[in-house]
Amino acid sequence: MYISAMPTTVRISNRGKALLTQLSQEAHTTMTDVLDAALESYRRQRFLEQASSAYVSLSADSAANYHREISSLDTTSNDGLEPFTP
Repeated sequence: MYISAMPTTVRISNRGKALLTQLSQEAHTTMTDVLDAALESYRRQRFLEQASSAYVSLSADSAANYHREISSLDTTSNDGLEPFTP
């Protein structure tokens, strides 16, 4: 990932600027640090939402998907052994 060392200007609303100022004063830190922390938190939240969505779709048909995948793997072995039946 490329991170520019040059400052970048980003437009935010007046409400956003006021909130950023308030949070930085409360935390005794810079607005940049508050903004970085907020963006990291948002990135993590989106990652977890996407992972949760993927697990939901996976579990919706997990048994059928599992058996379909196992069936496709059964044809990959030519070792001459009888298929395992649980």
